[in-house]
Amino acid sequence: MLPPIEAFSGEEHQPFTLTGGKPAALFVHGFPGTPNDLRALAESLNGDGWTTHNLLLPGFGRDIEQMPKYTFKHWLAAVVSHLNDLKQRHSPVMLVGHSMGGALSINAAAVTGVDALVLLAPFHKINHVLWSALPVVQTVIPQVKPFKLFKPDFNDPAFRDGVNKFMPGFNFDDPQQQAAVRELVIPVRVFGQVRAAGAAAYANAPKISAPTVVIQGRQDPLVTIENTRRLAARLGGASKWVEVDGVHEINRADHASWPAVREAVLAFAASVLTGKG
Repeated sequence: MLPPIEAFSGEEHQPFTLTGGKPAALFVHGFPGTPNDLRALAESLNGDGWTTHNLLLPGFGRDIEQMPKYTFKHWLAAVVSHLNDLKQRHSPVMLVGHSMGGALSINAAAVTGVDALVLLAPFHKINHVLWSALPVVQTVIPQVKPFKLFKPDFNDPAFRDGVNKFMPGFNFDDPQQQAAVRELVIPVRVFGQVRAAGAAAYANAPKISAPTVVIQGRQDPLVTIENTRRLAARLGGASKWVEVDGVHEINRADHASWPAVREAVLAFAASVLTGKG
């Protein structure tokens, strides 16, 4: 039996609001992230007078073990609900999404309008034949055992560090716990929901009329620059393209590209306030 996943149990992973002025921004994290992923950017915008709210998607954070119970529609409904709530009390309202959160932001903006969009490495697909086949694969193979495919090395310091972050109570010398890791099951349906979010974002992009800035890392191995260019080209409103040197985690303050990302977002937010976004 494995110890509980505790990687996201801390208070820093809970939703939070930083009170500011009339303009507000809603932050949408990616997969399998939490509000903490976009904290630095929320604090930066708040410093410029924005009220910032970082939501926690259903089935994430402390509830990550319950994720298979939720679908793309649950995630989208949560974003739309928070967005509509902010729109009742604030203006302008801007959506900020990273990775899958970018996909959800596009979909939410297509459902209920926003004044502006910030898309950080917005996800819409992965370049792999299995990704395209997921709708069929998940009906044939409903679950996978990843550590049957990728043999875990329990003596590898990097592997131990990764496991410790998720399950601090894991005993690497216990044969039963080692066996439990090898038998760990992940429902393919979870990835199918991520795929659904990305596919919907690509379809809904032409419906977006709000000014948008798209910020992309040149070396991103997950959300590739080519795929993001295709998605950005489909956006219906005026958009600005910003490239930075970096991989996927351009939202993090400890990333080398952070100063450029922060500057681009703050400049775009300022243009939204002056009506020049």
